[in-house]
Amino acid sequence: MEIDPSRIAGVNAHETAFLYEEIFVRRAYLPDGTTLPRDAVVFDVGANIGVYSLFVRAECPDAVIHAFEPLPPVFARLAENMAAFGVPARLHPCALGDAEGEAAFTYYPGYTTMSARSAHAATATDREFVKRQVLGGPEVAQWGEDLDLLDEMLAYRFREESHACRIRRLSDVIAEEGVERIDMLKVDVQRAEAEVLRGLDEEHWPLVRRIALEVHDEPGTATDGRLGELCAGLTARGFTVAPLGDDGLVEPGRYSVFASRPA
Repeated sequence: MEIDPSRIAGVNAHETAFLYEEIFVRRAYLPDGTTLPRDAVVFDVGANIGVYSLFVRAECPDAVIHAFEPLPPVFARLAENMAAFGVPARLHPCALGDAEGEAAFTYYPGYTTMSARSAHAATATDREFVKRQVLGGPEVAQWGEDLDLLDEMLAYRFREESHACRIRRLSDVIAEEGVERIDMLKVDVQRAEAEVLRGLDEEHWPLVRRIALEVHDEPGTATDGRLGELCAGLTARGFTVAPLGDDGLVEPGRYSVFASRPA
């Protein structure tokens, strides 16, 4: 199945282009030499507008996809894209965590991928992170010594809205949907990755075959040390954890982890 990026409905054009480059071109959630079965069962946790779900559909024509996105403005684009490309995904308008309930989310209309559960939101930190990405890239020359325009643009993109969103546990969804295996569990949830994994009961861990996980391990914050803790937990459960890097970004603190069980 071919995915025409110009047909993908996004909230912001700059994000849609970045997501397509990251997921389809760089294949960030599927390391070299790794494949998924044609009928893969995939959980896309932190689906945003659904670009990863589209990638899975292109790679695995008969895939069963569960996509999770809690923020209503973004979920609307997710649903629009699944319908436009004929992807029969099971769409869940909620976040995943370690307890059922409801929580406040901080939504950035101009930078939806940085939106987060309010308890984990770090607006100033994330704004500076994006700023360093821009200044570290090929665009740096256009800014010169005057950064006022960049600061104003980022302040606008990181304007905040508050949304109350449902939280569910992964194991409850597995039981409710009758899921018998998960060939890929992709998690990109802005500092809430540990809660997502805590919502998976021990009885369901053997169902998971591969995990693609964004981990925040930011020195001096509540996430400090998380990378080692999560990797140790995955290893103890029989996963092989791939070599780690800083996700190709400007600085450490955000890592991509790929873990898989022996065939």
